[in-house]
Amino acid sequence: MSSLIYVVPWAICDTENVYIKKVSNEGASVLGKGTPVDDWCIRDVINSPDRRSKDVYAIIDVYNGYDFKNADRKKPVEVVKLTNSMKNLKELGYVMADETERHFIREKVLKIEKPIKKTSAK
Repeated sequence: MSSLIYVVPWAICDTENVYIKKVSNEGASVLGKGTPVDDWCIRDVINSPDRRSKDVYAIIDVYNGYDFKNADRKKPVEVVKLTNSMKNLKELGYVMADETERHFIREKVLKIEKPIKKTSAK
């Protein structure tokens, strides 16, 4: 059976890891951009890049749609409430993705390239 995997790309104080929550894939068809989930909303819904899997990844927008690039054009926000602390994520049932899952989600689902490695000056 396929899964619906909620993905929080980063947590406060733990930006290296990806937090996920797997549930049965019964309601993925009604999910879309802006759909409320826990304390946030959905940024994007992506079918698994692995064609053998029927999993669906729901990428969580912890900023609830706030556009920082165009912040000066919109109503100013004085305080941004961040609710993606590790403690809150764990209370909501999210767990740290293991190494293989984290690698797959970053490269194949989120399409984040590998970080640039610092080289020593010669």
